[in-house]
Amino acid sequence: MSSDSSNLTAPSPPSILQQNWWHKPLIWGVFLALIYALREFFFIGFLTFLFCFIIRSLVAMIARRFAPQRLPSRRLDLLLTLSIFLCLCLSLCGLGWFFLPPLIHEGKSLVVQMKDTTAAEVQNTLLAHTVGTWKFKHQFGAPADPRYQKGMAQFLAAGRSGEGLYQEFPKLHSRLKAEFEAEYEQAQVLDLQSQESGVGVSFQKWFMEFKAPDIFHSKRDYYVSRWQASQTSEEASQATDDKPDATSSLTQPTDFESRRDERIRQRIWADVNADPVLLAQLRSEWAQAISIQRWTVFRESDAYQTEFQQFYETQFADPSNNIPIDYTYFDALATAYPKGKQAFLQVVDQHQQTAKESPEHQRFDFESATKLDLGQQWWATSPMADWVREHATEDGPRILEAGVKRMDQALGHVLRIPVQIGTALLLAVFMLLEWEGVKTGVANIRNTRLRSVFDEIAPGVTALGKLIGKTFQGQVTIAVVNAFLTLIALWIIGVEYKFILGLVVFLLSFIPVVGVILSGIPLCGVAILQPGGSLLMAAQVIAAIALIHLIEGMILSPRIIGKIGHLHPVLVIAILLIAEHFFGMWGLVLGVPVAIYLIRVVLLDSPIPGIYEPDRKRQ
Repeated sequence: MSSDSSNLTAPSPPSILQQNWWHKPLIWGVFLALIYALREFFFIGFLTFLFCFIIRSLVAMIARRFAPQRLPSRRLDLLLTLSIFLCLCLSLCGLGWFFLPPLIHEGKSLVVQMKDTTAAEVQNTLLAHTVGTWKFKHQFGAPADPRYQKGMAQFLAAGRSGEGLYQEFPKLHSRLKAEFEAEYEQAQVLDLQSQESGVGVSFQKWFMEFKAPDIFHSKRDYYVSRWQASQTSEEASQATDDKPDATSSLTQPTDFESRRDERIRQRIWADVNADPVLLAQLRSEWAQAISIQRWTVFRESDAYQTEFQQFYETQFADPSNNIPIDYTYFDALATAYPKGKQAFLQVVDQHQQTAKESPEHQRFDFESATKLDLGQQWWATSPMADWVREHATEDGPRILEAGVKRMDQALGHVLRIPVQIGTALLLAVFMLLEWEGVKTGVANIRNTRLRSVFDEIAPGVTALGKLIGKTFQGQVTIAVVNAFLTLIALWIIGVEYKFILGLVVFLLSFIPVVGVILSGIPLCGVAILQPGGSLLMAAQVIAAIALIHLIEGMILSPRIIGKIGHLHPVLVIAILLIAEHFFGMWGLVLGVPVAIYLIRVVLLDSPIPGIYEPDRKRQ
């Protein structure tokens, strides 16, 4: 009888663990501790697993069509794997080429704008676009309404012309400056990444000055012991060759540590160059840092105003940007605004003497100032606003600062995602090309002293992996469709930062039930706070989200995922609350599949079609 490494009936070496009461807790405790120790690489590991699962599922599905009665040959399996992998890479590159530049641009613009926005400005915008807008419609109606015309005539007669523009000017100024800065930084990053000559020296200088000391400080003991080991090896080699000790100068106390640290930093540089993934990530950080330095110098140069004028005129020519004034008027107002309201209104009066203000600008001025007045009046007198006012005064600046910090961190994560996806794809293709060898190697663990560990963990991990893989295979499709439909809806409604909000919807689509509610909060917030935003626009966003969720619940989920992930919504919310408390974001993403496994497999021992079938012989 030929020996088969995967033959479970073959004799195996004695296990290192015996069947005692502490057997299972110890095995699973060590397994979970290992996962926790490798948590920094969990995202790449999870992506690798997901890519392998999706590609293997597609290979099996296509192979059944070619040869339904027999297993596919090694050649056909390899051909299908490479073909699907190539299609997946091309699809990801296409999506990255189309979505990543506008996503980064919007992210930078939003971060810069949030940094320049105060909590008082956010409060005034909310009041004007919610309560103020509602009261304005109730009191004045539409522009054709006699009440509206009478109110605007009284506004102009009172000499309040320009007050509305004064209220809205900081937002307009901040938005344009943010857009210009984001566009400049993105152009600089692309220019740096495309350069071939001189980049290596500049990157190395930046790395040795800023990154190498941080890396050395975070792993000082490791690098010092590594250096000492190499020095001991060199000294032994020199002693054998009867040569003078070239490193004896380093043993002198005068400059020993400084010269040692310099050599260690050089070794760190060599280690980074040997790791293409880390090198690509650091090059991206370097390009971002250099672009920010260039922006700081450029902002103080004479060319800044000229290029900003060109940018402004390009934006002004596009009606969708809602810019009400030309550049000459804007520049005069920008100079007067820091001097106070009276100086600003004097510039408005001087402009009206030379160029009569259009009816559209008069309506904009009247509506902006009056809506804010009505909103602030409600804010100061309404009992409903007391509690909100108290907490907004205390917590508003802190929340805004935390939001800017989170956005900045999120943008940094977005910049690293292409590198992480590339690493996961590389690992996945190596595993898939040797898929049979990987399976055989894993099965061979059963013929070692780790047999009891393998028998305990392998069936559960296999079933759980299939459940998570199948759930996420369908969830990825649903998330892509949700994000695409949301992008179209936001474009039709006219909501800004469409690509960022589409990414938010894509990510939160992996969280069952709660993800829809969470994704609606930033969408409605932007719909209210953006220029021209209102409660009506937020209501349109809510209607679009409800329609998309209806399509997901009625059409997509039943056909793509089926009843595998079906749990009662109340139970899902309870699971998510517990999982998020203990495991953070990964708890929200993986909590439901893991709970389904624990309920249906561990507790009920019920079958999950295509994933788990209970062994009835044991019962």
